[in-house]
Amino acid sequence: MKGFDKHIQELLEEHPQAALEHAKLFAELPLATQLAIMRRRRKLSQRALAKKMRTPQPHIARTENVEHDPRISSIVKAAKAVRCHVMLIPDEELGRIAVT
Repeated sequence: MKGFDKHIQELLEEHPQAALEHAKLFAELPLATQLAIMRRRRKLSQRALAKKMRTPQPHIARTENVEHDPRISSIVKAAKAVRCHVMLIPDEELGRIAVT
């Protein structure tokens, strides 16, 4: 991690309330946006992710486009490729998960 991302991570670790608000805001983003953010955090281009998933790059672009409604299976497959999980988190549990 470098620069701004590292600074944000340090701030969130030092301030649990900010981490909770960050998690709440992130959870409200469309899944496609969350996926794009996580792909970039893993330092993967759309092309690299497509290669990893054995799918054409335009499929990744469509999946990450908030105006496109991708199948949940596409989101889950892409999430696994960026070492993430798709899960439903009850609102009352979000705070506990955000600070761990």
